[in-house]
Amino acid sequence: MARWTAQQKKIIHRIRTLHAVDKQPLNISAVKMHHPRLLKQVMTLKHFRGWRNALLAAGLSYKKIRIELSDHCHCALCGKKLKAMTVHLSAMHQMTKEQYLKKYPNEPTMSDAMRAKTTFSLRLAPHWEPIWSREYLVDYLIYKYERGEDLSPWTIYQKESAVHANMKAYFGSYQAAIKAAGIDYREIRVIDLTETWTPDKVIERIRKLHRKKPLDSSGDIRRRDSRLYDRCHHYFGGAVPAIEAAGIPYIRLKNRRSHQWTKRTVIRTIRVLDGGGLSLRPAALSSHLDGQAEELLTAADKYFGSWDLAVHKAGIDYENHRGRRSL
Repeated sequence: MARWTAQQKKIIHRIRTLHAVDKQPLNISAVKMHHPRLLKQVMTLKHFRGWRNALLAAGLSYKKIRIELSDHCHCALCGKKLKAMTVHLSAMHQMTKEQYLKKYPNEPTMSDAMRAKTTFSLRLAPHWEPIWSREYLVDYLIYKYERGEDLSPWTIYQKESAVHANMKAYFGSYQAAIKAAGIDYREIRVIDLTETWTPDKVIERIRKLHRKKPLDSSGDIRRRDSRLYDRCHHYFGGAVPAIEAAGIPYIRLKNRRSHQWTKRTVIRTIRVLDGGGLSLRPAALSSHLDGQAEELLTAADKYFGSWDLAVHKAGIDYENHRGRRSL
């Protein structure tokens, strides 16, 4: 039998009383609404490793407890109860949902009941909570960790993309979510932490992949070299900026062949080519753009009058690019 500390015994007694005597719902969102201090106390992870483990210590499970989902949320501006906030914010406060969340980042914009109806990823095993929350993500990460499952970023991204996305949404980064669950991030990384990476190494690796076999999309990097994909986000904020830093316009990729040229994309493509140290001579463009050179030149003529004028509009001295290499 486990030996509980005095504080653990108090928490266990409180949970049992809420369940057996008061008949209170004990899912995370309900406890957060009705007994926030209790949930906060448990989620410090000082006494139990998450809410699920606290329930287990009290002899309960999600099969035994009541589940309650709020059918409304409150507008932080006027206090009105609503099922969803979007229309109300626009009509009554001339504010978008994004503007509201920027001002009130921790306020819900949809009732828990409505969220549950649209959260399909949590209907699959082994999930036990009906809606996402910071507390549930911590619980779920601890559950997987205690089972010895792989928590490396790319395993979660590939197998449980909704978990990966919500970790970043609620905590700002994957690493922050892992730390919030009390797990040493170094334990779950499959990337060799002794390997030295730099922005230049990322760019060269992208170019090497592309020379070996032309990239189809930004996701192609993830499929072919997950370590590289990770470093793209670390140094450039994503795969697309990294691809363009390597001098490969994103519109060049096969999945973007249906691209419609605009003044903005013409200028952007010229600057990307320039940033990658590639030649801007019309004769060299075909080696850079995989069949889209003619489209780019035509668009430049259409919007700027000529290729030379488009390059000049991009703020580049065309003469300095003569003799530059192809990718």
